[in-house]
Amino acid sequence: MLRMEFYRLADCLKLRLEGRFVLDFAEHARMLIDDSMLPSKIIVDLSEVNYVDAVGEEVLLWFREIGVTFTAESAYSHDVCERLRLPLENELSAGSQPGWNVTGKEPPNVPLQRGTQL
Repeated sequence: MLRMEFYRLADCLKLRLEGRFVLDFAEHARMLIDDSMLPSKIIVDLSEVNYVDAVGEEVLLWFREIGVTFTAESAYSHDVCERLRLPLENELSAGSQPGWNVTGKEPPNVPLQRGTQL
């Protein structure tokens, strides 16, 4: 199962994923991003993802190609980002981007829409 939640932040859209990023679930995430009118900056939070298969990896690489950045707080998600060379938002911004406070933590999320559970 995969849960997707979308949040609008001050300067971007954040997609939070939770669960297994595999097969049809990963393809569905690609379709949602591909078919939507999106802001110029998208952050995908992989912190709660506990498994990524080959299809999921392909989708993550596609996300990277279209300019998505990532956050990864768990050991597994950080390993996925390192292995696939996905750009980590906290390494890019180091708390200096608009929408981030001086501690480097995100401002409170404002839900864009309800999470989609597959």
